[in-house]
Amino acid sequence: MSADTSDMGFKELEFSRIPPEAECWRSVLSQGRRMKFLKGAHISSKMTDGAFLFFLDSGEIWLTRSTLDGREKIIWRIGPDSLFGETPFFDELPARSAIVAAMDCTVYAFSRKCVLNEILPQNPELMAALFRTLAIKVRVLINQAVSLSLDDLPARICKYLNLRRETQVLKDGPLVVSPVLNQQELANLLGVHRVTLNKCLRELEKAGVLGPYSRDEVYILDRVRFDKLVSQNESRLS
Repeated sequence: MSADTSDMGFKELEFSRIPPEAECWRSVLSQGRRMKFLKGAHISSKMTDGAFLFFLDSGEIWLTRSTLDGREKIIWRIGPDSLFGETPFFDELPARSAIVAAMDCTVYAFSRKCVLNEILPQNPELMAALFRTLAIKVRVLINQAVSLSLDDLPARICKYLNLRRETQVLKDGPLVVSPVLNQQELANLLGVHRVTLNKCLRELEKAGVLGPYSRDEVYILDRVRFDKLVSQNESRLS
C-alpha cells in the first residue's frame, strides 16, 4: 500500500499523501510510548481522543471516514517521520475518523502533559514542524473538497494518475503510470463506490484514453484527452 515519495511531485502530496515534516521529533522519542500495530489494525479511539500526540516511526497510516452503508473515504496518508492525531489533541473533541495501519507500523505516543509542559517549551523547533504538518493537512483537505465538489469522476481519476505518473516514457509509445492503489483503495480515496469507479475506468478504456487499470501500471493512450481532463478546474486548486 505504501509508496516511495522520492519521485512524487508536491501536487500529489497536496491531494492525498502528507510529506514527512517531523523528523526533528526523533530527538524526543525517548519521552514517548513505543507501540506496534499490524497491517489493518485501528489505533484505539481511547488513545486518539486527544490524550496523545503520535509520531510514525515506520510503516504507513491512513486517516479514513466510513458511512453507515460501508462506504469509506481515505482522507490522507502518511509515512515515517510524520505526526498524527493533532486535531483531537488540540480541540479535545472525540475523533470521528478512523486511524488505520495501512502496513505494519511502529508508533510513538506522547501524552498531553508531556507535549505541552515539557517537549514544546524545551524544543521550539518541534512546534514549527507541527505547524508545517497542520498547514499541509489543511491544504490537502481544501484540494480534495474542491475536486470532489467541482470535478467529475473521469477528471478526478485522471488527476490522480497524472500526479502519480512516472517520468519514463516508452519510446514511440504511451506514458506509463504506477497508481500504487488498487481499485477499492482508489475508490475510497476519490469518495465513490468501487462499482462506480470500475464503470468509469471501463468507459475511459473504451474511449481510448486509458489502458486497463491495475495497481502496478496504467497506460495513458490519448495524451490530449487525458491532459484536458487533468486541467479541469485545475486553477481552483490551492
